[in-house]
Amino acid sequence: MRKTIFMLLMICLIIFTASTSVLADFFPIKYTDDLGREIVIEKEVQRIISLAPAITEIIYALGLEDKLVAVSSACDYPDDALNKEDVGRIDEPNLEKIISLEPDLVIAESVSKIAVLKRLTELGIKNIGFKPGSINDTIDMIDDISYLISAQSAGSEITAEMEKEHQRLKKIVAKKLENNERRRVFYEIWSDPLYTAGSGTFIDSLIYAAGGYNVGREAQGSWPTYSMESLIAADPEVYISSQHSSLQDLTIEKLKQKKILREISAFKNDRLYLVNQDLVNRPSPRIIEGYKELIKAIFPELKEEID
Repeated sequence: MRKTIFMLLMICLIIFTASTSVLADFFPIKYTDDLGREIVIEKEVQRIISLAPAITEIIYALGLEDKLVAVSSACDYPDDALNKEDVGRIDEPNLEKIISLEPDLVIAESVSKIAVLKRLTELGIKNIGFKPGSINDTIDMIDDISYLISAQSAGSEITAEMEKEHQRLKKIVAKKLENNERRRVFYEIWSDPLYTAGSGTFIDSLIYAAGGYNVGREAQGSWPTYSMESLIAADPEVYISSQHSSLQDLTIEKLKQKKILREISAFKNDRLYLVNQDLVNRPSPRIIEGYKELIKAIFPELKEEID
């Protein structure tokens, strides 16, 4: 009996020693973010502040919401995120409040101003900035975040499932494009004045991946205004908007009432669509669902295969 107890104690000691050694080797973590800054994380992160909705969604998906001490005011998913401490707008967060919450790490995405992140660094607040431009970048970002906040196992599960579904959908789109041209797509960011997504934006990348050609990429800038004359000249075959592209919630019926749209092919062929902007705009685990929505808008005949 004593021998058995002794052996069990020895096994426990070996396991504890091994795990301690692994942790000791794991830290510090040196990481270069998408702004080219090297960040060193000395120990396991316990207190996180998220400045972007996508980052908040990722942390919840990883099951680490208990470590999330605060979020920006734009973070609204899942519903529980609304109960978190609010540190203000994405572009102009309350720096004093952030400091008072003593975070180990502030995580931002491309919607945050670089100047804000630099100021946080000057104030001694460790922060990391991401700038994903595609679905692949989103998957890599989730993988990196899971590594940085010690949730590799959960992160690997999420990204593996995302990658599997991403590849399946890519093959469906590629097969469709073998005998079909890319359809001209206009994506409405805001209705009055008319704003769209330009070249190099996340939306532009997603439209291309879904088999479309974003006519907005011909305009200058990332988020250009678009004249009605330019819209008629581009003659999009597919017109995509969202419920929140106007002060009053937009509906398909309201969209069809816009007389100017009657001049374009998308209206004539009943190819006006509303998508969930949070699915297609946010580089989060839900981006695969956003990808599906865009594919179905561009190629509605693929709906059954996509779902």
